[in-house]
Amino acid sequence: KALAFCVTHPIPHENVSTEVHRSGGPFTLVPLPDRDGMPCSAVVWMDNGPATQARATLDPAAFDAEATARSANLFGPLTLASPRALWPIISQEAKRLSGERLALVAEAAHVLPPIGAQGLNMSLTDLATLLDLARAAPETLGYADMLEAYHKARHADIALRVRGIDLLNRASQASSPLARDARAAGLNALYALPQVRKMLMQMGLGLRR
Repeated sequence: KALAFCVTHPIPHENVSTEVHRSGGPFTLVPLPDRDGMPCSAVVWMDNGPATQARATLDPAAFDAEATARSANLFGPLTLASPRALWPIISQEAKRLSGERLALVAEAAHVLPPIGAQGLNMSLTDLATLLDLARAAPETLGYADMLEAYHKARHADIALRVRGIDLLNRASQASSPLARDARAAGLNALYALPQVRKMLMQMGLGLRR
């Protein structure tokens, strides 16, 4: 499960989304506009069901302390600035992305854990693909051939990313010492190879196909 909520913090986020990966699942901070003169972020905190349920009922001071520790204190002390909402974490994809004069995009087409902003990136790629097809042949907008071309252009990429994110989610949840060491070694290896990091970022943004 995941807890979704907003926090304020003293250190600016510089409009950069940040993920902190530890056992149990990622802790993701997404930049929001300032609130009452303080930097503000939306947070998705993933963990196993019982732990998430317990945090949902903590008093605000105790919750702030746990959230700050889980964030590795990257932005200073976190202060809860919204209600907390519990969400199930699932991966789903539509078998077909098109129907009669219909195209499925974004979360109507795919749902996945909030890792690497892939849900947003995939949604933007859905829209860009439809726009490219419409610009190439505007007279075919909504026709069966055009919608089938959209399905073929997106379906394999969506399936690959859903499975990849599902694997990353399972890896982030692993709590055994061996799994933690393997995860840390993998992240350290990526950090040490700038070209590989750049390639993975381009793939995540849909710039490499």
